[in-house]
Amino acid sequence: MSETPRYSWHQSLWRQLQDARRAGRLPHALLFAGVSGCGHETLPRRFAASLLCLEPQAEGEACGHCRSCQVLAANAHPDFMQVTLAEDRQAISVEQVRELRGFLALSRSYSPVRVVVMPGADTMNVNAANSLLKTLEEPVDQTHILLQSTHASRLLPTIRSRCQQLRMPLPTQAAARQWLEQQALQHPAAELLALANGQPLLALALDSGVEMADRERFFQQLLTILQGQEALAEVSAQWEKYPRETLLNWQLLLLARALASRLSGETPAPLALLEAIPATQWWRLYDGLLELRPLAAHPLNARLFVESMLALWLGGTARRTGV
Repeated sequence: MSETPRYSWHQSLWRQLQDARRAGRLPHALLFAGVSGCGHETLPRRFAASLLCLEPQAEGEACGHCRSCQVLAANAHPDFMQVTLAEDRQAISVEQVRELRGFLALSRSYSPVRVVVMPGADTMNVNAANSLLKTLEEPVDQTHILLQSTHASRLLPTIRSRCQQLRMPLPTQAAARQWLEQQALQHPAAELLALANGQPLLALALDSGVEMADRERFFQQLLTILQGQEALAEVSAQWEKYPRETLLNWQLLLLARALASRLSGETPAPLALLEAIPATQWWRLYDGLLELRPLAAHPLNARLFVESMLALWLGGTARRTGV
């Protein structure tokens, strides 16, 4: 196990966990629940290392040097088990949970506790969930089960009720932006966070992925339509297979930023595209795109949907020219 990343937005919860540990109030089972794209899956692993460490630091961090930390780093710790979704599977299986139960039945080797970490716990199939439930109902002394989920509502209610749930909210805009600006970025941090709905690790992935390039190409083609250089039908044909919700979000976020910039006096981007539409039409265009959102998941003809979406922009240019 390589060194687990630490994020500033986890520190408050980290202190709560360590306070409970020092006071002897740490539950047998914890459910870490929060959205993806924020590094939330790293906190259970970090806490597991803390629990297993023989010489934890003052703030509870694993020392990284003791025998326990060394074998954990080598993925060979006899008192630690991680249950993950196999690459070729759609669900965590009952066989994996039975192996977990067998692991917990063993005596401890040299760490103060035995620890199980299960990222993606909501991917358990029904049989696996029922098998885990038996383990939660009959806890073993000196053991801790740390579940992590981005869709906790998909877990059996009986499993949720037998865990102490720890809600992991989105980091604040300031914390997310501060972390993101410390990375080597190709695009502005604020723009990336807007596209990622405030999820900093997703924003970083977008920066180095193909979506940002796709977005820039889409806006450039939209501009060529408004300038009369390309036909709406031709461009629609190129984007009909692209996720509709993504196309809508790109435009809505652009317009939202443009409207906010207009109020603050800042310069919105991409400027050329927005200059093609009178600012007095931005709200109308925004509302029109919002009205299309319920149709994004409808089995409507894909090209017709994209054409309707792009036609809203042409309506704005028509008002500018008085057509």
